Amino acid sequence: MKLNFIISGLFGASAVALGAVSAHAGLSDYAKDLVDQAVQYQLFHGLAILSLACIGREKSKILSLATVFFTLGILLFCGSLYSLGFWGSRLFTNSAPMGGSCLILGWITMLVYGLKRGLPQEELSKDD
Repeated sequence: MKLNFIISGLFGASAVALGAVSAHAGLSDYAKDLVDQAVQYQLFHGLAILSLACIGREKSKILSLATVFFTLGILLFCGSLYSLGFWGSRLFTNSAPMGGSCLILGWITMLVYGLKRGLPQEELSKDD
């Protein structure tokens, strides 16, 4: 899970840098909106990868798969928005929908991990 800290740090730092570029690059309103949206998605999903590092004390194939989905999703979805915002062309056909699907699969994979692990016994016995 150490790799997740590295990936999360890279995505976080690059999102902040790209947000700064967007603020000062003189982009059209539409292009700036695209880049700003990509920055937000990248930051949120970078934090999701960080959360996987924090909850994944033991090696888990499910959490590793979630990391792969989030990483691919950021690269494809955000990459497509960055490409369109900065250069006016898409990364490649369907890169944004493919990336968005990967992001959704990352969250579903986290859900599966949570359902598979279940609640600790003391959580089940608490009175609400």
